Order: sequence, then C-alpha cells, then structure tokens
Amino acid sequence: MSLPAQVRGGLESLYFAIVSLNERTGGTSNPNTPVPEQEVETLFLVNPSSGELIELFDLPVSTEDRIYWSPDGRRVAYFLEPALQPDGTRIGGLYLLDLNLGISLRLFNIPSLNPRGIPEHQPVWSPDGSRLALALPTAYDVDIFVIAADGSGFQNLTAHGAFDFWPAWSPDGRMIAFVSDRERCPTWTPGEEGSCSQLDAPVPMGGNLFVADVETGAVQRVSDLWVDSPPVWVSNLQIAVTTGTSDLLATQTDIWLINVQAGTARKVSEAEGVLNIGAVWSPGGQQVIYQELADPPRIVLRDSRGTLINQTERYLFPRLGFSAAWSPGGEWVAFGGRNAQCPYGLVVARNTLEIVYAGTTPGACDPRYSPDGKWLAYAGFQTRAGAADGRLDLYVASPNGYNARNLTSRLKGEVRLLGWVGEAP
Repeated sequence: MSLPAQVRGGLESLYFAIVSLNERTGGTSNPNTPVPEQEVETLFLVNPSSGELIELFDLPVSTEDRIYWSPDGRRVAYFLEPALQPDGTRIGGLYLLDLNLGISLRLFNIPSLNPRGIPEHQPVWSPDGSRLALALPTAYDVDIFVIAADGSGFQNLTAHGAFDFWPAWSPDGRMIAFVSDRERCPTWTPGEEGSCSQLDAPVPMGGNLFVADVETGAVQRVSDLWVDSPPVWVSNLQIAVTTGTSDLLATQTDIWLINVQAGTARKVSEAEGVLNIGAVWSPGGQQVIYQELADPPRIVLRDSRGTLINQTERYLFPRLGFSAAWSPGGEWVAFGGRNAQCPYGLVVARNTLEIVYAGTTPGACDPRYSPDGKWLAYAGFQTRAGAADGRLDLYVASPNGYNARNLTSRLKGEVRLLGWVGEAP
C-alpha cells in the first residue's frame, strides 16, 4: 500500500484522525445538493497546529468509523463488511495495516465485530500499542483473544466454556477486564454437565466482572455485581461500570466504582428511579461527570465516594446524547452532545463544574482532549440562516474552549471523528 511520506514508519507527532464519507464533488440539477461520485470513505490525518490534511487511503463506506489506531500511531486495525469485489475477490473481516511496512493483512475472517450479536464490541489496543485484544466466537461460546501487533502470538486468554466479552486493558497494560456469564452458565457446550445450551436460550447480555493477567493467564472475579455494559478502567486498581443500560425501557441506571484488589463495589450515583448516564471519569478516577435524567434533569459532578461536588440544570441532552472529556491533568472538563445530536455549543468547565466557556455556535458533539493537553477537538454542527446545514466538521480549540478553528471545511463528505493518534513531541 502506498502511504504518504509523513506517516511511513509511524507518526512522530500528534494528529487527529477522521474519515470523510461519500465525498461530494458536484451536482447536476442543483449545485447546492451535490451527490457522491462513489460510495467510499477516505481516512485522513489532521495536523492540529497547521490544519494540514494528510490523505491516507480509501475504504468502503460501509466501514464507517470501525477504524482503530494503535496509541503510538504505528498501526491501524479496520473492519470490512463481507463483500465480493468486481474482480471476484472476497473481502471482509478485521484487517491490520502496518505503517512501518506499508502492508495490510487480514487478521480474522469474521462477519461482525459483535460476537454472537453481543453489542458494543471493538478491538482494543494495549496502552503501548504492542498487542490487540478482542472477543471472538468459538464453537459454542465467546472468548477473549490477544494477538501481537505484527499478527503473531495469537492467544486465547480466557479459554472457557462460558461467554467472555467486552475486554478492556488496564492503564499499565498488565490486566484485561472483561464480563463473563460463567457464574450462571459454566458451559454452553451441548451435552456437558451444567450446559446452558438450548435452542431457545438467549445470548447473555451481561455477567460478572473478571480480570485476567495477560502474562500468567490467571483469571479472577472481582465483583458479584451483575454488569450489562463494557467496563472502563479509571486507574490500575479501579474499574467503573454503569448497570441497567442493556434494557432500553429501563427507568433506572446506576454508576459503580469497583476496586479490583479489594473486590468491593461502591455505588457512586445517588438518585433512585432515574437514569444516570454518560459517566466519564477524570484521570485517576477521582471525579465523575454524568447526566442525571431526574426532575429537573441536570449535569452532575461527584467525587469517587459519590459526594456531590456541583451540578447544573442549564443543559438537557437526549437519553443517549451526552458526552464529556477530561483534560489529561484533570483541570478541565468539556461536554457536549453525541450521535450527531448537538443541541448546544461547546461547554468547558473547571474541575469544580464552574463553567468558563459556553459556546453558542456551532453545536458541539464528542469533545476529546489531546494526550498532551494542548488541544481540545470536537465535532461542530453548524447552523446557517437559522437552519442546521446537516454537516459535522472537526473543530480544534484551546483547552479552555476558546480560539476554535474549523479544520475540515474544505472537505465535501460526511466527516466522522475517530480520535487522537501518534505521540506528542
């Protein structure tokens, strides 16, 4: 694969990765509503300082945002939907591109990233970018697998007859947390003692929280709490989960902080009978910001013990429409919408929830601080003449939200944000 000179051998500075879908280059009857020439998406890197766009390569538009950069920016994993190309070649599955070599290879010929239909799965890179973990279906169940960044050393980390899913690396890269139904279903293999295999048996959408030592393979349960959403490490000793999210009709969800060493689970959210959603933890797990859909709705900031620090009732986001990001040092927290629902401009607050910046336009979604804390990126949804233009662009601002710039206005496709990649100089 031919790659631009700036990326050969890996990235030596920080970039923001985006894709532009269905690049629109014209229109016959109405130039204001151009149509795409072809159904492809293009992967770009954007320099936050200069705004330079580096075009990398094209993928089928069906890939959408299923593109996963290693933290060091040296490799890219991406998923292709199974398809038959015009030349008769069959494609599909999870692929890996090595920027050092410019070579792309297929790691797994799989029809989906969601094993046996369990949602919210994606390949996850170790913090140093040396390994990739993902959940894969086996003969009758699901296991967590680890593979080296060069495609070697394929290892079944859990190798159990139960469903093991939603892997997450600890910050130091020593452990992988995952959810398993093994306490309820010791095996799904037909004919084995205690098997849960039945024609009408539903696929589990939750389980207990476990951790596996990547080097020794030792696995331990860390809590008897029933978990139905992917776990998130907030420090090397603490994992956060939100329970109750798998039920779309649920009227209550709860936010928990679990100590891996002690095996204790503390409920951090306070309100009963309400949806506590969108939890994002500060670096080190000292504070959490989330939306509490109570009466009235509010954005809430609490410490790790659940003590209320501050709240604001100025903003109301849809049920799954709130996102937030903490600066690496924990001094700033930015929040906005998500899923292209951006009802407010960018909001930035101090770690006391004292608001220091509240933009009015563009509408802001998916804020993300750079690893070095110098930049705040977000998706901007612009309005013109009182109407939304239907397009998201990449904006980059100072950490406090000021001095925002649109870096993708010259593109003519649908822009999707992937995230920060590469190493800070």
